Amino acid sequence: MKIKREYTIAGVVLGGIALLVFGVNYLKGLDLFQKRNIYYAVYNDVSGITGSSPLFFHGFKVGQVVGTQLMPDGSGRIAVAFQVDADDLKLPRDSRLEIYSADLFTRAAQIVLGDSSVMAQRGDTLLGDAQLSLTETVNQQIDPLKRKAEAMIASVDSVLTSVQGILNKDARGHLDGSFADLHGTMTSVKQTAQRMDALFAAEAENIKLAMENITKLSATLAANQGRLNSIFANVDSLTASLASGELQNVLKDLSATSNELKGTLTKINGGQGTLGQLITNDSLYNNLEASSRQLDLLLEDLRLNPNRYFSVFGKKDKLPKLSDSDVERIQRAMQAAPTK
Repeated sequence: MKIKREYTIAGVVLGGIALLVFGVNYLKGLDLFQKRNIYYAVYNDVSGITGSSPLFFHGFKVGQVVGTQLMPDGSGRIAVAFQVDADDLKLPRDSRLEIYSADLFTRAAQIVLGDSSVMAQRGDTLLGDAQLSLTETVNQQIDPLKRKAEAMIASVDSVLTSVQGILNKDARGHLDGSFADLHGTMTSVKQTAQRMDALFAAEAENIKLAMENITKLSATLAANQGRLNSIFANVDSLTASLASGELQNVLKDLSATSNELKGTLTKINGGQGTLGQLITNDSLYNNLEASSRQLDLLLEDLRLNPNRYFSVFGKKDKLPKLSDSDVERIQRAMQAAPTK
C-alpha cells in the first residue's frame, strides 16, 4: 500500500512536470507534437530578440525564435535558432533571416527569400541580417542635429560674450556717442530734405517750364528726324571719304605747304631776297629811315616856304636862296639821320 502511494506521487509529479513543460512550450507557441523545422542564423547583435520572438514572412507569422547561444569559436557572435511551422514554405539556400523593429519597443525576425534554386534543409544555417532599431535610427538622425546644436550653442556663447564686452561701461560710452552722431546725421539729412522740398516748391514753375521745353525739344527732334538722319548720313559719308584717302591727301598737301613755308623762312633768315635783306641787313633799314626823315624835312620846308619852290603866276623864278638858319637846320637833320 505504501509502495503504491509512492508510485502515485511519482506519477503525479512527472505528470505535473510534463504538463508544465507542455504549458510553457504552448505559451511560447511551440507544438511538441508537431514536426519542427529548425533553421539557424548568426548575428553580431540580437538586441530585443528573446526566446519567443515571432518570425514573419510578408507580415504573416510562420514561426518564432526557439533559442540563442554564443558561438563556441570565441568570436562573440550569437547563433539564433528559428522554428518554421509552415511545412509548405520552402526556403532557398541564399535566403536571409533578418531582425527588424516591429514597432517602437518590439524586435522581430522576418524571412527574405533568396534566388537560389537549391532549397535549404532542416538544421541549415542561413544568412543573418539585422536592421537598426528605431532607437538607433533615431539616434543616427539626431546625432547630426546634436552636433549642429552644440556648434550653435558655442556660437551663441561667443555672441553673448561679445555682447557683454559691448555692454561694459566704456563700450556703452562709445555706443552712446555713436548713437548721438547717428542722430545728428539723421537730423542733418532731415533738414537737407526739408530744404530740398522747399527748393523744389519754389522752383516748381521753372521746373515745369523746363519740362515743357524738354517736351517741345523732343517733339522738334521727332519732327525733324528725317533731316537729322540726312545730316548724320552726310557726316557718315564725310567720315567715310576721309577714311578712304582724301584726308591723307589733304595732310600730304598741308605737309608740303608747311615744308615750302619753312624753306622760305629759312631763306629770309639767311638774308636772301629783298625781304631777307630788309630783315637781316641793318644798313638797308637805316638808309630807308634816313631817306624817310629827309623827305619829311623837305615836305615840312615845302609847307612852310612854298614860294621857294613854286612861282605864284607860273613864272620861272630863280631858285630860292636858303638862309643860314635853314642850312643849319637841314644840316642838323642830316647829322641826326643814320648814315650807311
